[in-house]
Parts: sequence; structure tokens; C-alpha cells
Amino acid sequence: MRGAEQATADLLAALDEASMQEQLSVVVSQQAELQAGSGTRASGGLDDIVLEVPAPGVGNGQVLLYAAEDGSLSWHLPDDIAPDTVPTRGGERRTYRVPRAVVPALGPTEGGDRGVLGAAGTKVLKVLVFPLVDPVLGKVGDFFASRWEAKHRPVRMRWMTPDGYRGAEAPAFGAADWSRLGEGRGLLLVHGTFSTAHGAFGGLPAATVTALHDHYQGRVVALDHPSVSASPRANVDQLAGLLPDGLELEVDVVTHSRGGLVGRELAASGVVDVRRLVMVASPNGGTVLADRHHLSDLLDRVTDLAQFVPSAGVGDTLAVVLTVLKQLAVGAVGGLDGLTSMDPTGSYLKELNARPALAADVRAVAADYDPPHGSPLTRVARNGATDLVFAQANDLVVPTGGCWDVPRAAGVPVEQRLVLDAERGIDHCSFFGDSEVQATLLSWLTS
Repeated sequence: MRGAEQATADLLAALDEASMQEQLSVVVSQQAELQAGSGTRASGGLDDIVLEVPAPGVGNGQVLLYAAEDGSLSWHLPDDIAPDTVPTRGGERRTYRVPRAVVPALGPTEGGDRGVLGAAGTKVLKVLVFPLVDPVLGKVGDFFASRWEAKHRPVRMRWMTPDGYRGAEAPAFGAADWSRLGEGRGLLLVHGTFSTAHGAFGGLPAATVTALHDHYQGRVVALDHPSVSASPRANVDQLAGLLPDGLELEVDVVTHSRGGLVGRELAASGVVDVRRLVMVASPNGGTVLADRHHLSDLLDRVTDLAQFVPSAGVGDTLAVVLTVLKQLAVGAVGGLDGLTSMDPTGSYLKELNARPALAADVRAVAADYDPPHGSPLTRVARNGATDLVFAQANDLVVPTGGCWDVPRAAGVPVEQRLVLDAERGIDHCSFFGDSEVQATLLSWLTS
């Protein structure tokens, strides 16, 4: 059935940009449980709906986007063909498996009308196809995301003014801008994975940004950078390449998510003088979602957060998600250093956390998330605790304790910290809309 689903402009635009087209949609309505099921994403047995569809044809890749009754989304790859054989097997049919269990639908007052795909109370299974060769970026495979970010997410410094910080467009930084930034201590904002400066910090109210703007005499900037393909260390090297010769900068730094790792690298590098580093939801201890075996789960989580948590950059986030999804669809994981840098068992974090303590004044903000009654993130949170086995408090993406305390790492636990308990309902993407977080940032940065 075509047309029963309710795709939003954000999703349609992201699919169009990614050259993804609908091949088939199936809408299951008036469904009811006939047999008890676990409701998990099991791969087989009575917990699955099995969908067999035509293959995409030679030269194309294919994925399935599943929207449950409550609007939560998950991406699925075919289970009858290895991703790395996709480019050479275009003629067969494909088999997908999605959760069979009926999930209670959310009403409009509970956020049930906020999903980017889905008709209320239905299951929507949308099969999407895409070319395996991009006319500009070339073949989909290892380092495809790197080529995409180089074109669409180049490193740049931008001003974050009270009247422009929520917008994607910003004037190019010139010599006069660098000179102005060097006139006194400034504030540098660093976004996290899949995000942008305006997407990550657009949740701050104008009053808070204005207060920071006044305190730093207008010297409030942000670093837009590739967060999926480049390691945090590479991001600092990219920033160093932007700085004019001989310019000395003193900054306070506020980061979100993976940006905290960039902030730590920056504070240790000597590229600029970092006086104070405030890390919000930083994966200093890593996150299981960044393990290569869980990258598809990470894409699910980011997709749901992008659609259910109001943000200025929903389309930007979905565009990066779809780019990484293409790589995973053909079994390619090379060139995703920005993601794998957050792997708790990876070499990058082990080396970073073995370094001496930073000279900068380091502070941290973290949250334990428990969805409020009726939240559209209810089932997402439950799946995060069971399927991915965080086995500890988390904000849906990052373990709470790992933001400020990493065993055997120097400089932790971070003594100056704000930890929001589960009753607050603050998830990974909601920090900057919270009044206590806003007040704490102002207090820390202006004292």
C-alpha cells in the first residue's frame, strides 16, 4: 500500500538527498496479538514478521525502514545475503525480518503524531533502494562517508550570534574574524556525532546565548567538523589547519556528546589555550553503540532521537545517518573512525584515557534517562536497556557514569559535575533545553 504512511518533509528531503527511492511499502493495520511474543528484535521464530521482496536490481543497494505502532524506527538489512556480496547479487529476492509484537500506539498528545514516518497505530515497512555508485562521490564502500562529509560537512569555524546560532548558514571566517576572536578569551562550542553546531546547540534559549555573547564580548564561535569519518584527534588537526600563523587563542570550551573527546584532544594539544572545558554527555568511557557490531543500533537510536526530540538539525542528522547506512548495507566499515573512536573496547579510548590529567579546569554534565509517561521514547529506552545491555544508567546513547568517571583514567572522577537523575527525563539530545543545565553553564562559564 502506498500513501498510507505519513512521511515528513524532513525525511523526504533526506531520502532525496541520499538518492534513496521507495521500492515498496507495506502497511499493516488493525493488527492484534494472536500469540504472546517478547517484542524484542529477535532474528527468527514467532517474534518476527518475515517480508520477502524483489531485489533492487544489479547496481543498487536495498534497506528496509520499519516504523512500529508508536512511531519508533529501525533500519534493517536483508538476512539472506551477506552485505559484502550486495554489489554482485542484484537479481535475487530479499528477505527481511522485523518484530512481530504489537506495540501500543501513542496518541497525539503523547507525541504519536511527531514521527517522521508512520500512520498512527500501524506498522509501516518501507523498502528503499539506492544506487551503489554516486555520480559525485563514487562507489559506495569503505570511506564513502568520509567522501560525503568532505563535501557536505567540511571543517569550519563559525560565529554563534544570538540572531544566527540556530541557522545552518554562516559567513566564512576571514582574517578579520580571527583577529577579533584573538582579542580576548572566547567561547568555543563543539558538537557531537551526526550533528552540526546549529543542530547541537540550537536548543539553548536565546536569553542564554545572549548572556554568553555579552560575557565573552561577542566572541562565541563553534567548530563544525566531520564527526563520523574523522577521529577526534584528526578534528583538532583540522582546526589547527584553519588557524592563521602566529595567532594565539584563549578559549573556554563547551562540548556535546563525542565533541567531549574533541575537547579533550584540543585541551591537550596546545593548538589553543583551553582555560575551562565543560563536557555535556561525553562518552569518555565509550558507548556500546559504537562497537562495530552495534552500529546499526546506533543509527536506530540517532534516527529516533532526531525525530522525537525537537532540534534545528533533523534533516542534517538524517542525511548523515543515511550515508553511514549505505556503507553498512554493503558491509563496509572502513573510514568510520569518528564513530569507532567511541568504542569502549577500542584502542583510541584506551590511549586517550591513559594520558596524564588535563591542565584545564574540567567539568561535566550527565543524565540518567527514564522516559516520562507517554513519551514517544518509551520503547526506545526499553530496547536500549535490554537488547544492547548497557547494564548501567544511561541517557539512551552514553552511560551516565562514563561521562565523568572512567576507571584508571587520570583526572577523574570530575569533581565539578551536574548529574541529572532519571526523574528529570533528560535524554542525550535534550540537555540544552533544560533550565538547570542552562543556569549551570552560565554559572560555570561566567565565574
